[in-house]
Amino acid sequence: MLTSTSRVALITAVATLAAALVATTAEARTRRKKKQRAPVTQPRRNNMPVGWTWPPSKAMVAVGKACTGELDALGIAWKAAPRERKVATPITLPVMELGGVKLVSVYRRGPHVMDCHLVLVLARHLPALHAIGVRELNFSRIHAYTNVRVNGGEKRALSRHALGLAIDIRSFVDQDGRKAIVLDDYPLGDKLLLDAEQTLTDGGGFRTILTPRNDPKSHDDHFHLEVRVDYSKAPAPRKPAT
Repeated sequence: MLTSTSRVALITAVATLAAALVATTAEARTRRKKKQRAPVTQPRRNNMPVGWTWPPSKAMVAVGKACTGELDALGIAWKAAPRERKVATPITLPVMELGGVKLVSVYRRGPHVMDCHLVLVLARHLPALHAIGVRELNFSRIHAYTNVRVNGGEKRALSRHALGLAIDIRSFVDQDGRKAIVLDDYPLGDKLLLDAEQTLTDGGGFRTILTPRNDPKSHDDHFHLEVRVDYSKAPAPRKPAT
């Protein structure tokens, strides 16, 4: 027979054990809920150029110096710009004209920071646009810290705008002063816009060209041009001028 004292001790022990079990169960249930509610995050995709690191490596600095040397050789005036996030070789152009084609901003006042390699590729390929009658490009964006937008969605990858290696063109102006607006005139089969698209594609100087033709959901109102840079290749030493 249990004494009254033993009986009280037993009841107390059982109550304590039950309370502990309830607390443990509640804690486990809370942990499961927190685990279920935790957002599923995906790693950011790597959309960087070959050999790209941040801060810029010695190889990237060397490639950047080779690029500005090319601009000097082409007689293109440029200025070093203050460091911008993720732009390896930031520069500005005192005169926004390359290959006889003016670059005119639609929304923002200059100076417009861009990577040297964007300028170099434009300098090499805009003369082809000039040859078909283009005299002015009206752009909405060069450098902006944004993610890739394509096919109506946003990817978890930095766009080439974030690196200063891309430009968005809203309209083209021809030698007679006529403005062809991508949003309005491309669906109508505007010859200047179609010729410009084909010329830029045939030139092969751009890593990616997005237009209403290949991305109508995200690029129905502009041409997106981005350049290719390989930072893994050491630039060849320039030959001295003779």
